[in-house]
Amino acid sequence: MRTLRAWALLGAGLLSLAGVLLPGCAHEARTLAGVSEQAVAFVGVNVVPMDTERVLTDQTVIVRNGLITSLGPSAEITVPKDAERIDGRGRYLMPGLADFHVHLHSDEQLLSYVFHGVTTLFELDGSPRHLELREQLATNQRLGPKLYTSSPLLDGGHPGSRVVSVTTPEQARVEIVRQKNARYDAVKVYDNISPEVYATLVAMAEQQKIAVVGHVPNRVGVEAVLRSRQALISHGEEYFFDGSQDEARIADFARATKEAGTSVIPDLVHIETSLRMLKDLEGVFADPESRYLSPEVLRNWRYSNPTRRVDVAAFSERKQASYPFVQHLTLALQKEGVRLVLGTNASDAGLFPGKSTHLELAELVKAGLSPYEALAAGTRNAGSFIRDHVEPSARFGTVAVGQQADLLLLPGNPLEDVGQAERALGVMLRGQWLTREQLQKLRKKSAGSLSSPDR
Repeated sequence: MRTLRAWALLGAGLLSLAGVLLPGCAHEARTLAGVSEQAVAFVGVNVVPMDTERVLTDQTVIVRNGLITSLGPSAEITVPKDAERIDGRGRYLMPGLADFHVHLHSDEQLLSYVFHGVTTLFELDGSPRHLELREQLATNQRLGPKLYTSSPLLDGGHPGSRVVSVTTPEQARVEIVRQKNARYDAVKVYDNISPEVYATLVAMAEQQKIAVVGHVPNRVGVEAVLRSRQALISHGEEYFFDGSQDEARIADFARATKEAGTSVIPDLVHIETSLRMLKDLEGVFADPESRYLSPEVLRNWRYSNPTRRVDVAAFSERKQASYPFVQHLTLALQKEGVRLVLGTNASDAGLFPGKSTHLELAELVKAGLSPYEALAAGTRNAGSFIRDHVEPSARFGTVAVGQQADLLLLPGNPLEDVGQAERALGVMLRGQWLTREQLQKLRKKSAGSLSSPDR
C-alpha cells in the first residue's frame, strides 16, 4: 500500500505532499524546520498558565531554542534585541492542546492538528510507521505535533489482522518485553483478552515499567481493571459497556477510579459523532475539513461509518443510552478528582483531526465542566500523565519558565469561552511561530495536492 506522505524532507528545505514538490515553498519549509535560534517575545500578553485557574495580565514571554526562558510583567522583562516581537496586547497566551486518543491513518493529518492548535498527540494503535514518524517529528524532519504512541492492540486473537494475538500468559510475558524493546510509549489492551492473560500483562508491564492503556477487556470488567491500576482507560463508554449501566453506580465508579489512580479519556465526541452520522451522514462528509483528508481515508469512512453496521438500530439505541451516561460519569469523575485527559478517536469515521479536539472541549463543558477544567484535560493533565507514566522529563501543558514552547495566541479569554481556543491567531510549535495565515496557506497547498489527478 502506498504511504500517504504529507510532509517530507523538511530538514532539506523541501515541502512535499505525497512526494510532489510544492513550488514556492522552500523558504517556508526552512522557516518551519525548527532550526532558528532567534528569540521570540510575546509582549503585553495576557497569560493563561493553566497551573491554576487564573490569568496573568500584561506579561512578556520570551522563547528561545524551543523553551520558555522568561515570563513576567512587561515592565520587568527586557526583550532581547534580536527577538522577533509579537504584539500580545488584548490577546491571551495558553499552552498548546493535546489529543491523547488519535489514529493517524495518513501523514497529511499532522498539519490539520497544528492548524487547530494541537501540539501533542498520543497514537493509540501504534505500528513501526508511528515509531518512525515519532522520530521524524522529534528531530524536526517533519512539521507536526510531538507524538507518543502505544503498541499495536494486544487482543485475544484476530487472525490475519495487525492486532497482536495474546491468548496465554506466556505470550503476554513475551509481548510486553517485545513492545517495550520496540520502544513504544505504552502497551494497549483491547476487548477480548482473558482475565488470566490480562493479569499477566499488567504484572509484566509493571515489571518492565511500561504503562498499560486502552479498553476494559470484556471478560475482565471495570472493577478488575481499576484494581490492577491500569494507567489509562481510553473511553468513558467502557464503564457503560461493562454492563453496569445503572447511573446510581456512577458515584461508586468515580471513587474507585480515583482510588486506583487511573486516568480516563471521556471521548464524548466519539459518541456524539456516531449519533450525528446516523442522522445526517452526508452533512458530516460535507464538512469543509473533508478537503484536508486523503481520498483513501474518506473512502474508508464511507465503508466504516455507523450507517454500514448490520446492527444499526441496536447500535443507535446503545449510543443514545451511553451518551448521557458518559456525560454524567465525566462530571462525577471530575468532581472526584480523577485525572481526565482529552481524546477524540480521530481520524476514525467522522472525526476530523484537530477540529474534533475542539468539539470535545465543547462536549466537556456541556457535560458540566468549567472551561478551565475542560482545557486542563487537554493541557496540564496531559502533561502530568506523560510525566507520571511515560517520560518524567516532559515539560508541556502549562506556560512557565523551562516549559516547552508549545503555545496558542488567542483573541479572547478561553477561561470565559472555551471556544476561543479554536480561534488561534497563531501557533507556536516547539518554539517556531506559525501565524494562522501561514498555516492556512500550507493547508490550501495540502488540499490542492490531495485532490490532484496524479493521486
